[in-house]
Amino acid sequence: MVPILTRLILLFVLLFPFTANARTFKAEGSDLLIGVGAEQMALGGAAAATTDDIYSIFWNPAGLSELKESQFSISKQINSSLSPINFLALSLVSDRLNFFGLKTTLSFAWISRLHASATGAFKEDELESIFLRYALPGIPGNFDGEIESKTKDYRLSWALTPIHHPKWSFAFSVSRIECGTAFCGVTANDPGNVIISSSNATAFSFHFGAKYYYNDALTFGLNVEDIDTKLDVDITTTDKTGTTKTTYVVPLPRDIAIGVMWQTSPEIKLSLDYQWLSGSYGEYEILFKVLRGGFSYKSDWLTYRAGLIAPLALESNKIENLKDKLPFPLVPTVGVGWVGDHFKLDFVLYLHPLMSHNRNKPYPTMDISVIYRF
Repeated sequence: MVPILTRLILLFVLLFPFTANARTFKAEGSDLLIGVGAEQMALGGAAAATTDDIYSIFWNPAGLSELKESQFSISKQINSSLSPINFLALSLVSDRLNFFGLKTTLSFAWISRLHASATGAFKEDELESIFLRYALPGIPGNFDGEIESKTKDYRLSWALTPIHHPKWSFAFSVSRIECGTAFCGVTANDPGNVIISSSNATAFSFHFGAKYYYNDALTFGLNVEDIDTKLDVDITTTDKTGTTKTTYVVPLPRDIAIGVMWQTSPEIKLSLDYQWLSGSYGEYEILFKVLRGGFSYKSDWLTYRAGLIAPLALESNKIENLKDKLPFPLVPTVGVGWVGDHFKLDFVLYLHPLMSHNRNKPYPTMDISVIYRF
């Protein structure tokens, strides 16, 4: 019997001349500057100090301490084609969880960090190829074939705040990260050698969040993600020389955000975050800097929101500044939210920067988030 990998290679060789011309690229997930949660996304992600619902588990888990009731939530990108949902979470609030005068909140979330798919020929100086190498170390710069990758995050958070004088709150989170990538194609270095490879990477990651409520108008927030996180990577590769297996460790860069929220009136809130991500990732030394700003106005029935995301630097020691290849220097966001007795519904509309570049025109994208309080 012909081994299954050999049959796959033969099938790919037969189909390759016909499929190589069909070039596609798609990318979805929270790791694309946008994040998750329509309310926080509509504020441009300026949420380290403002977040106070179940989506705090992503933006700053200390905000979970402000929950008055248990919550269940689901979120989806309306025009997604890869992931049916991008966030699913449950937060529990109960007097039984409190101790020593501290209110505690437990939360669990499933987060789609990245789902990317590419088909066709890409060159190393194209944004799509640069992005794939940022997200997936080891991917060749010049390739012709198919790539499919999914990164999922299973996250557990524990938030605490004093019951009687809640001037501060802090939280700890632990994530189980799972990443799977498959590649089938050829590279520019050896165009006659068809390669089929699959990789699986896993890690436990730790996060920390804190908020300080200076007064009724001013709140400060801090969120630190992927503290000393290392991915254990296993790769199986089959080509004309045979099958090889390799294992190695990839550190993840640390992600830090500091923010401030100013409530100028009962109806109006302003927020500003500064985020930087730095450290090693595979063979790269990465430095990302992002400025985020948000505005919200609450009426009797609805809350209106707007925001801006401004990448200041997207750099590494191996690849030119990714910021210079983005289709526009600022990412605008707008949204609206409604709160009922038990349900909270939020929408956000934004221009997806990566997909806008890929399609050579603005790519409007909408997310919807639903929270059920009980």
